[in-house]
Amino acid sequence: MTSKKFNDTIIKNLYSNDENLVLKAIDDLSENGNSDYIPALIDLLNTHDSDAIKIHITKILSELKHTNAVPLLVQAIEDNKLVKLRETLVRVCWENGLDYSNYFTTFVNLLINGDYMVAFEAYTVIDSSEGSISKVSSQQYIEQLKEALPSVGEERQTLIHHIIQFLPGLVRA
Repeated sequence: MTSKKFNDTIIKNLYSNDENLVLKAIDDLSENGNSDYIPALIDLLNTHDSDAIKIHITKILSELKHTNAVPLLVQAIEDNKLVKLRETLVRVCWENGLDYSNYFTTFVNLLINGDYMVAFEAYTVIDSSEGSISKVSSQQYIEQLKEALPSVGEERQTLIHHIIQFLPGLVRA
């Protein structure tokens, strides 16, 4: 997806009742769209019944390479109206390989409070991060994770212990 203006035809086709038109619009976005279309794609992912459409949208989100997509994805993850998509949205974050280190608060909270699969995906986002965080942030996340340890199950404790060990390696010099 590159940076261009909205195309009214693509938006119209995204919301068409004709599945082939929707798929074509998604393919057009894959080649010529920009990150501003992400909310529409997520809305479609949330509301459409077609598995083919959901697979195409998930693939696009998994292959994003524009950093301006990061806040849009995090905003959708935090949106309680999209809770049924949370696992998928968190998964595409680590799949697309963008830097989410500025949003670790969200992923740490999901690691502690999300259902197990969401927590596992949040763990993967943090664990696969190559970004950097401040020493203060690292200490705050570690403290938050340590405080959560007694209240989470054994599987999640293993994930949390690993992240506690991992975070100091992300501290920028």
